[in-house]
Amino acid sequence: MIVVVIVGIGGAALYVSIPYHGSTSSVRHVEADPALTVSTEGGVHVLAPADADSTVGFVFYPGARVAPDAYYDTFAPVVTRLNVTVFIPEMPLDIALFDTDAAEGVRTRHPGIQTWFVGGHSLGGVAACQYASAHDVQGLVLLASYCDGDVSDESFPALSVTGSADTVLDRENYRGAEPRLPPETTSHEIEGMNHTQFGSYRGQRGDSPAPLSYDDAHRRLADVLVPWLSNHSAAGEPAVGDQ
Repeated sequence: MIVVVIVGIGGAALYVSIPYHGSTSSVRHVEADPALTVSTEGGVHVLAPADADSTVGFVFYPGARVAPDAYYDTFAPVVTRLNVTVFIPEMPLDIALFDTDAAEGVRTRHPGIQTWFVGGHSLGGVAACQYASAHDVQGLVLLASYCDGDVSDESFPALSVTGSADTVLDRENYRGAEPRLPPETTSHEIEGMNHTQFGSYRGQRGDSPAPLSYDDAHRRLADVLVPWLSNHSAAGEPAVGDQ
């Protein structure tokens, strides 16, 4: 019996110790972009404009067992089109719920940035929502995610984006959580996008093949995310009506 338990614990540890990374091509594509810089500081991956100082920061919580580099391609347009610096923390055991206050450390190290958004993908969105409920933020972004707590009395705006081909997101829980979101919430579903296409990784159990390519999915996501952030931060591009 003890051997079975030890093997089970070992297997579980191995399972959570191997995160989904971004594809090599997606990571190299972003790292080669002269319009931005990619660095790591204290376990936080940083995507920053190459030739401008940011006044807006966005801390993004990865999905469970997803590495920060899986979101480089997702957020490159936010950096290059809005001059926003994006911070993606590495999480204990790659589970954001184990460090819901990760954004606080990032904010402390960057006092020059005064406007802060937080967001997350899947389970990372749950963690981001917990952080936002207890701290002053400019806005909350949920990608294929929802809040497990009630933030319906909060004044910050929220953006909730889902994909129609996503078979990982629990739709019943998602719909049940809608009344718990702030009054100023924009919801958008991207037709043909699945769960893993919010990043650049593959192989997640339970997800379905998508009719969209990863490049198309990321372009459509940027067309929603960039205008929304612009409207609520006055960063970069002229304001565009919410999708």
